[in-house]
Amino acid sequence: MATFIDILSFRRMVSPVLLQILFWAGIGGTLYGSWVLFTLQHWAWPVALIFGVLLVRVIFERAIIAFRSYDALRAIQKSLQSQTAGGEQ
Repeated sequence: MATFIDILSFRRMVSPVLLQILFWAGIGGTLYGSWVLFTLQHWAWPVALIFGVLLVRVIFERAIIAFRSYDALRAIQKSLQSQTAGGEQ
């Protein structure tokens, strides 16, 4: 129940999970597109396979960095709050 309340109050983000799901869908789409090019005997299927997977990875890494930075800042904030609370005693 606490997790649900954290999600509703925006203390826990849903977007990182959705980004991971979309990442794997993008990888699947890239693999499928490369397979289609392979079955059509198109010369570009290895290029699509290598650079497509790499491009999907880079795009989603850049998007997820913002959420990982937020998580790190929250951890720093909790650490500082515990230090100040311990120092006041």
